[in-house]
Amino acid sequence: ICLLLHMNLVYIVLEKMFTMMFEKKARMEVFPLTKALAVRLTGTKYGCGGGGCGACTVMLSRYEPVSKKILRHCSANACLIPICSLHCTAVTTVEGIGSTKTRVHPVQERLAKCHGSQCGFCTPGMVMSIYALLRNHPEPTLEQITEALAGNLCRFTGYRPIIDGCKTFCKEPFCCQNKEIGNCCLEQEEKLLLFSNQEEKVSLFLFSAEEFQPLDPTQELIFPPELLVNHHAPVGGGMRQISLCDIFADRLGSNTLNPEEILVSVHIPHSRKGEFVSAFRQAQRRENALPIVNAGMRVFFEEGDVIKEFSIFYGGVGCTTVSAKQTCQALLGRHWDEGMLDEACRLVLKEISLPGSAPGGKVEYRRTLIVSFLFKFYLEVLQSLKTMYPSRYPDIPEKYESALKNFRIGIPQSVQMYQDVDAGQFPQDPVGRPIMHQSGINHATGEAVYCDDIRAVDEELSLAVVTSSRPHARIVSIDASEALKVPGVVDVISAPNVPAANEFYYFEDPEFVFARDKVICVGQVVCAVVADSDVHAKQAAAKVKIEYEPLEPLILTIEEAIRHNSFFEPQRKLEQGNVDEAFEIVDQILEGEIHIGGQEHFYMETQSVLVVPKGEDKEMDVYVSTQHPAFIQEMVASCLGVPFSRIMCHVKRIGGAFGGKLMKASLLSCIAAVAANKTGHAVRFILDRGNDMLITGGRHPTIGKYKVGFMNDGRILAVDVSYYFNGGCTPEDSILVWIFCVCKTNLPSNTAFRGFGFPQAGLVTESWIMGVAAKSGLSPQKIREINMYKEISQTHYKQELDPENLVRCWNECLEKSGYHSRRKAAEEFNKQSYWKKKGIAIIPMKFPFGFGKRSLSQAAALVHIYTDGSVLLTHGGIEMGQGIHTKMIQVASRELKIPMSNVYFCETSTTTIPNSCASVGSGGTDVNGMAVKDACQTLLKRLQPIISENPNGTWNEWVKEAFEQSINLSSTGYFRGYDGYMDWEKGEGRPFDYFLYGAACSEVEIDCLTGDHKNIRTDIVMDIGCSINPAVDIGQIEGAFVQGIGLYTMEELKYSPQGALYTRGPDQYKIPVVCDIPEQMSISLLSSSQNPVAIYSSKGLGESGLFLGCSVFFALWDAVAAVRQERGQVGSFVLNSPLSPEQIRMACADRFTEMVIALLLLKCSWVLFVFSCSVGPYFYGYYTSVWTCT
Repeated sequence: ICLLLHMNLVYIVLEKMFTMMFEKKARMEVFPLTKALAVRLTGTKYGCGGGGCGACTVMLSRYEPVSKKILRHCSANACLIPICSLHCTAVTTVEGIGSTKTRVHPVQERLAKCHGSQCGFCTPGMVMSIYALLRNHPEPTLEQITEALAGNLCRFTGYRPIIDGCKTFCKEPFCCQNKEIGNCCLEQEEKLLLFSNQEEKVSLFLFSAEEFQPLDPTQELIFPPELLVNHHAPVGGGMRQISLCDIFADRLGSNTLNPEEILVSVHIPHSRKGEFVSAFRQAQRRENALPIVNAGMRVFFEEGDVIKEFSIFYGGVGCTTVSAKQTCQALLGRHWDEGMLDEACRLVLKEISLPGSAPGGKVEYRRTLIVSFLFKFYLEVLQSLKTMYPSRYPDIPEKYESALKNFRIGIPQSVQMYQDVDAGQFPQDPVGRPIMHQSGINHATGEAVYCDDIRAVDEELSLAVVTSSRPHARIVSIDASEALKVPGVVDVISAPNVPAANEFYYFEDPEFVFARDKVICVGQVVCAVVADSDVHAKQAAAKVKIEYEPLEPLILTIEEAIRHNSFFEPQRKLEQGNVDEAFEIVDQILEGEIHIGGQEHFYMETQSVLVVPKGEDKEMDVYVSTQHPAFIQEMVASCLGVPFSRIMCHVKRIGGAFGGKLMKASLLSCIAAVAANKTGHAVRFILDRGNDMLITGGRHPTIGKYKVGFMNDGRILAVDVSYYFNGGCTPEDSILVWIFCVCKTNLPSNTAFRGFGFPQAGLVTESWIMGVAAKSGLSPQKIREINMYKEISQTHYKQELDPENLVRCWNECLEKSGYHSRRKAAEEFNKQSYWKKKGIAIIPMKFPFGFGKRSLSQAAALVHIYTDGSVLLTHGGIEMGQGIHTKMIQVASRELKIPMSNVYFCETSTTTIPNSCASVGSGGTDVNGMAVKDACQTLLKRLQPIISENPNGTWNEWVKEAFEQSINLSSTGYFRGYDGYMDWEKGEGRPFDYFLYGAACSEVEIDCLTGDHKNIRTDIVMDIGCSINPAVDIGQIEGAFVQGIGLYTMEELKYSPQGALYTRGPDQYKIPVVCDIPEQMSISLLSSSQNPVAIYSSKGLGESGLFLGCSVFFALWDAVAAVRQERGQVGSFVLNSPLSPEQIRMACADRFTEMVIALLLLKCSWVLFVFSCSVGPYFYGYYTSVWTCT
């Protein structure tokens, strides 16, 4: 609620003026600008509702009536802008700068043609962030571009193509400016070309900047003249000043703002001679993230280095900013020396109390940051004093100087190398060429329509769900009486309202539409409210009262599931050879385990469905964001008790999925369909980000337990590995994702996610590779080479494998990355630097493609040729950012020998393609491409007699003649699927149709004092066969790789002891942003690679690149190993995933971590007594773990 003085509120959105009048002391609901934009403006997207994703970015231009000047244009999140703050403001959305109906703006054009759009949901926000920058700086610097994009999230592209598009506006060259240190990006391009096969035509360019229209600042929108009139009524009242320190006193006490006041300015005085001020912060992510701990410190000396004034403030260690007043007071009069530092650390740890049960966890880490920041401040001041008085103060020890060097995040530079098409290829044939995404321009202009962009249907209702607040409980009662009293509420829907099936048994345990008698996780849907608006539905849902009776047991973790023997069936294993005998003959045995956290899909478009009853014969149109329309059709029909043919499911495009829009999307569609069936109205159901993350599961948390037997020369002879996946409360797709051991717990069901279990299993393997290397004294790279496939062999499930391209990828990556020379350089750097360390790692990959069953990879297509020569194409695949429709149009263009502009794709629908399979497992192009090819070849065969009779005719002439001869110009195409199989009783089969190979080399640098790191460089070599569209495919590799960086180093899901998800939005859950990608990145597609199995010798690659993100994980591991070796911490160790700043910092034990531990031991000596006898040299790590749990 906002308190306003008498005024007229005037603002303009896209040339439309809005005026609101408020009387003095009038109360007005503060609703965000997105509510105003929701009417007929589809470009400004809802992504999170909290300003954390940038999908709703608009530009604000403000006129200052007093100075009569137009202030600077700025980008802003519409979801955070109260309408009442927009007085004298012009609001520009993506629709206002350009469209296909008028003129596409250069920003929109370049972002699309540089392939900076994949799913497209985030693209309008990206466009507006850059547009606002260009209005202020028509020729921006690279730094300004990176800063402008820091608040925009993209889950698909990996940011590189977006940056490439933005760079075209820069006046300065694109070079990284690192030539003086021998690491220039231009030289990298030359080296890549040097390593390529000279007989093959290689290309480094995915777009031509010469095609772009110029940016002309004089043609931009002017500030609306209507707002140049002074609409602002004078507001009386005076001004007062308060000390900024007082704002934090007494936990936001009496000196803060009064209700009628607004903050006008903040005055920061200049520092005095002898006064030094610094600030520090550490967050889960460098940009657009709340700090884990931050600090502000100030010291003032009166004579040389005698402390006269000292101020230390910390954030993130209490409910508000905390001042270490007692510590500062005790240090007055002390000299700025080591003795003072030790005393300051001891005092501040004692004063800033952070109990083990403190909200937010990470207690030891946060306490360590408290003293680490103090040490950094000590060194900064010492260096300044040395600069001011060179003869009075000693030099800072050389090994400590690295603590003063903050990470400089460079502008990302990239190189992409792929094999160009043969010189003899027909110029009109688009296959193998870097073609822009079919919807790229519409993405950039905001004209691309997603589910929630569909215009409201007459008398449409909105739906909000009521979810369980208990993880395992019996439902005693549901009281909806108060909810039904809310204005606009139509009904409350629950299990008794389901006409037919409320439970679906695809495995032994059922999936539920509504919980009926009990709940089995927090977030399970109990009932739903339908109302005349989204706001009313949510208000009413909050008033539904549910009484529970707790049930036992409560199982949340894998360890608890193992103790209770709680697993989904079947449980399987694979064996080859006699492992026990092998363990008897090996030289050494390594045993251990690694924990891998889960991952949220964080698709930019949340779960969305619009159900429209047709009013006749129980027909329904279902518009839904899903990867599997046929499954939606099946479940909705079964839920309503009608034939499948009465349910028509439509999907134009979806804003990302990654496996997260299969079963859950179907269950949510059933909820909306039941509501539509009961009320007779269309029902729109759009999950907000918080509920989306609460209700849906993600990637399975995993524990891998291993026992590895190996020889001293590095040969691995025996491996016994057990994998445990946390499946959640129902099987969902877990049995398909992971066929061995899936734990049944009281968390929301986890499900398919890009990589289908491989990213977890692969990380377990590479972790014990690291352990073998440490114990054998050989490098990890050497261990990998010794044990890599080298000739035609059999896998452990007895499928034949030819590793030629795997070895090629490995060797090319070694050469192109300069791995050996860079490893030596990193080792030399580490010798000279104590507080910063570099690490480098190279990881190979053998990624399987296949579904293990023919029926799961069948596909169909339908192609119509119209008499004007245009072609309408549809197939069963779903466009979710992977460019499948673009590739299908390329296939049709090649087969029909017509330009791509002649071919149009409308939508995927069960009315045109029945019984389609899910778009999963990177198989969309493979299977649907075969079906499209089949349909086009059928049509061309029908046209062939006409073409033979008139070889010099045109396509349009041939089509018209075919119609005159009554030749059918419509055809279906079909692909039966790949013939995969697996015999689990024998433990053998051919479940995979082929393999993708790759290798990635990554280099990082860590800050040992904070756990922060930067990604310096990554080189990737991938075998993807013959690329149908190099621009799309390279974008898929880069996007998957960056998503892998998130999985392995950043993204953490946190739950309460009762199974409630804490991390329910971008404020708490951090995915990579533009500053997290490597400063230098090169992608090389392996040349001369053939895959006779798939269409045009290509390979399905969308998922495989994610695993290569673990090269960053192991580079960090390598850097931590360098720290531990230098500090005498010998022996192997294991780091869990995600390898967050907390893990990195706490693995780099030093005097400051010892201070934290010592203080805890002093307070809790009984813990020392209990555990010190049993943990030996690993006391520190074990103690920390036990204390955290306590």
